[in-house]
Amino acid sequence: MTHAELTAAGFEIDAAAYERLRRFVERLLRENRRVNLLSPRAAAEIWPAHVCDSLTLLSLVRASRPTRLLDLGTGGGLPGVPLACADALLYVTLLDATRKKVEALQRICDELGFQNVATVCGRAETLAHDPTYRESFDVVTARALARLPGLLEYAAGFVRPAGRCHFFKSCQAAAKEREAARSAAHACEMAYERTVVYRLPAGHGERAIVTYIKQGPLRDDLPRPPGRARRKSL
Repeated sequence: MTHAELTAAGFEIDAAAYERLRRFVERLLRENRRVNLLSPRAAAEIWPAHVCDSLTLLSLVRASRPTRLLDLGTGGGLPGVPLACADALLYVTLLDATRKKVEALQRICDELGFQNVATVCGRAETLAHDPTYRESFDVVTARALARLPGLLEYAAGFVRPAGRCHFFKSCQAAAKEREAARSAAHACEMAYERTVVYRLPAGHGERAIVTYIKQGPLRDDLPRPPGRARRKSL
């Protein structure tokens, strides 16, 4: 997509931000030929279905004026890197458990000279107990990682009290999973705030972002050890 096409689709970023974003997409697609960061379909639809999807979060993130954002299960750096491209004052940490993906993203960021992006490899359930990361982020986001009950447990160890978590979902999953996540939300000190429904360009349909706000410090035993959240919700 050109800068004009992106603007016409409702995503207003300045020319410098667009250039950072364009260069990222170019190198992401190049790196994807070496490392499986994106599926073939995702690569073919990267601008309307994935970059635009990521940028939808920008206005929600800016509303709370955060300085530190964590992208859980970042995969190909989406939505974290597009957000970092659009807002140079936002410091974004990309977290993924697959080392080859993290190394590929680090190569991209090094090549592009991004100063507001860091990469971390590891399991969320483990790193959330590390004092370096525990409850230290203003915003945590995740896209296509897990169902809401598990996401809340993963994210709660990273987001600070009064911080927000934004989770990308299909419209159907947003409503269904929110009901299933009531117990996990309560255990993780997370209060549901709102669901924003939006439409992607080029016929890619409606999506939703589900937002929770952290009400207080997380108890010390959460998140549980790796694998527990997937096997049994709180």
